[in-house]
Amino acid sequence: MWRPRAGVGAIVAYWCGLALCMSGGTYANLGEALPDLSPAEKLSIYCWWLHLKLWRLPHYRSGHFQNDLIKNLRNVALPGTGLPLSVICWFWPVALLFVWFGIPLAAFGAAVIQWRRGGTTLADAFGAALLTDYPWFTFWRLNCAVAS
Repeated sequence: MWRPRAGVGAIVAYWCGLALCMSGGTYANLGEALPDLSPAEKLSIYCWWLHLKLWRLPHYRSGHFQNDLIKNLRNVALPGTGLPLSVICWFWPVALLFVWFGIPLAAFGAAVIQWRRGGTTLADAFGAALLTDYPWFTFWRLNCAVAS
């Protein structure tokens, strides 16, 4: 049975949503293309695209959005890696690859931890981590995009 919010369904929805946004789609288009996802899940996908879209646009405190990301993410690392997220922001192609593959990989790592704690399947934990988890980072990321 196809479950758009779990496992393979989550990654397919994520990648389809990103592809739609990259081809000029809007948040409203996500609603039409991904009707099984909640508004919050579609917003999560759109926010990742928004960071790439705003990349070279003027920013009120840093010249452009990329500079603001570099400054803000220099003290934030992927858990367990020590890798500052600002490293990803130096080049747009690296950031693009991170959004396409790094975010799902990080979500999978979070899903494995959740799954090992019990109470959920790995597929459900992955779907939640990729599309619906709302850690502080999600709200901070949304705030960055809105402020820009």
